[in-house]
Amino acid sequence: MKKHIPNILTLSNLFLSSSAIILLINNEFETALVYLLLALIADFLDGFLARLLGVNGELGKQLDSLADMVSFGLFPALLVYTMLNRALGDSHPFIWNPMALPSLLIAVASCYRLGKFNLDTRQTTYFIGLPTPAMTLFVVGLYFLTLTEFKAYILQ
Repeated sequence: MKKHIPNILTLSNLFLSSSAIILLINNEFETALVYLLLALIADFLDGFLARLLGVNGELGKQLDSLADMVSFGLFPALLVYTMLNRALGDSHPFIWNPMALPSLLIAVASCYRLGKFNLDTRQTTYFIGLPTPAMTLFVVGLYFLTLTEFKAYILQ
């Protein structure tokens, strides 16, 4: 049973980030960010427990990258898409807007980075480049900087 615990956490990461995307679509940004934070915790714990329990495996590595693609590739791309739509004056965060489409390059770059990570044998104990969770935290920080309430709070 213990060999399944890390994979269950990885799949929880995927479930939580998929839920966060649905919340984004429904214009519930703050709740979406809570779900993303929970996905980030699950992502941290899956690798930690896999090493602790000695159950590292190829399936877990692949599942982790697939879940990370949604959590730390697609979610931040869609968050930037909604931020651009808001800045361009659109009332709904997911209205079709070709001007916001370049934000989806975040998902493309994340997919490439995660695929390359899985093939690179030099990255077993450290990362080369920017890990996708760190990039996502940067994007979430940008989101907070765009909030009028946040700006007012900081400038007090």
